[in-house]
Amino acid sequence: MGIHPTAIIDKRAKIGSENEIGPYVVIEGEVTIGNNNYIGPGTIITGNTTIGDNNQIHGHVYIGNLPQDVAFKNSRTYVIIGNNNIIREFATIHRGTKEESKTIIGNNNFLMVASHVAHNCILGNNIVMVNAASLGGYVEVHDHAFLGGFVIVHQFCRIGSYTMSGILTKVVKDVPPFMLVDGNPAKVRGTNVVGLKRKGFNNKRREVIKKAYKILYRSGYKLSHSLEILNNDISRLTEEDPESAKDIEMLVDFIKNSKRGIVLKSEKE
Repeated sequence: MGIHPTAIIDKRAKIGSENEIGPYVVIEGEVTIGNNNYIGPGTIITGNTTIGDNNQIHGHVYIGNLPQDVAFKNSRTYVIIGNNNIIREFATIHRGTKEESKTIIGNNNFLMVASHVAHNCILGNNIVMVNAASLGGYVEVHDHAFLGGFVIVHQFCRIGSYTMSGILTKVVKDVPPFMLVDGNPAKVRGTNVVGLKRKGFNNKRREVIKKAYKILYRSGYKLSHSLEILNNDISRLTEEDPESAKDIEMLVDFIKNSKRGIVLKSEKE
């Protein structure tokens, strides 16, 4: 453990204890780093970046660089990264655009090689971004989402919890929770069955989610009518199956709060 003699660290930076900072790392600006982090060779951390504890940041990662946004006016903006994240080689994480705005990454996320998190993105917890998955500005990725290799997400989109986006998927609208999407443009292929099993969803919860999927994507109903049916299901399930009630409530709330609209096309349409 320790700081390699070739690392360059700004006097303004605040570095916690038990960090391993590798060869030719550059830490510049008002950077704050917690405890027990590994920072691999050639990584650059700049700007007003705060990093928590127990993160593994591999070689040649670039965190806190200027946003790729022509509206940026050299404002004071931030990157905030939580705890227990793995960030692999050549990943890039850009700071916010507007004054005092932030790019935020939560805890226990896995950002693989060459993944990109653009300005003002907000990532929750337990997210996986496979090699070269890229998020446009202001994207939100909710807990337990899985983005396959080379997935591209349009700015301002939201990726719901427990979703899976297949390799090379182009996402231009919001992806509702629990759904599996694939293709260019993205289409819903069903529910994220494998992902839900791995996350501990029992048969009953998965069946309720599957039923909700059929109402949204197979019934032929207008979206407003589908949501009305799902709302009724929430009322019924609250006493019978509280966990499933919360699942459907998450799904309905996500759709109601969508500004770009949701991915509605399914495989057979």
